[in-house]
Amino acid sequence: MTDQLPAPVEVTAQGLPPSLWRPTLEAAPAPRLLPITAGCPVTVIAPHPDDESLGAGGVLHRLTTAGCTPTVVIVTDGSAGYPGATTAQRRDLIRTRRRETWDAIRHLCRNGAQPVFFDIADGEATQHEDEVTERIAALLPADGLVLAPWPDDPHPDHQAVGRAARLATVRAGVELWQYPIWMRHSIRPDDPRVLAADLTVVCLSAAERQAKRRAVEAHVSQLHSPFPRFGPVLPDHVLELFADGLEPFFRPLHP
Repeated sequence: MTDQLPAPVEVTAQGLPPSLWRPTLEAAPAPRLLPITAGCPVTVIAPHPDDESLGAGGVLHRLTTAGCTPTVVIVTDGSAGYPGATTAQRRDLIRTRRRETWDAIRHLCRNGAQPVFFDIADGEATQHEDEVTERIAALLPADGLVLAPWPDDPHPDHQAVGRAARLATVRAGVELWQYPIWMRHSIRPDDPRVLAADLTVVCLSAAERQAKRRAVEAHVSQLHSPFPRFGPVLPDHVLELFADGLEPFFRPLHP
């Protein structure tokens, strides 16, 4: 065992203008939601703490308000957001992000949900992809809906967790929706990865938008850096991408 945590990867690009994606998202069809009955299971799989709120917070609130039974899986520990943080600071950040996740889920799930933390080191999901696949598969019910990251999202942890979720849901025969996080930040609407996919968009109600906003705001360490010499992981120009009341998903076709 080593006391060293993996070196973080910094994302510094300003990204694409939020307006670029608006016409594509507004033209995308609305999805067919599953028949919603009390107790219908919904599983959200997040590569990092906060992805559950950014990518699928509004839909999670809608489904749980309608009586679905939620499970929220957080795959990595979220320790690598601030380059240059000391080992002790990053360990503190892990604890902070766990608390923030609990707070966020309270806003999204009216009847509550207990998050499941896999505690994979942030940035190392690819190295543990087989393990993540098996652990996801062990949690999945026989029916319901899974919300997981899009495997083409331009972040290695998102890609690995997206592939793992896809394989696990194929094995289980469970419906899967894939949410992008960094797509609108750095992928254009005419990118072949987008054109080849089945894009659908959920338009959130005012209550769903409010719940999502409060859940995102619960991740305080990502909006306001706990370390004076670092900027926030989610600056305003990134948060703007998730504040328009639209949640895009891709729906893969199982073989």
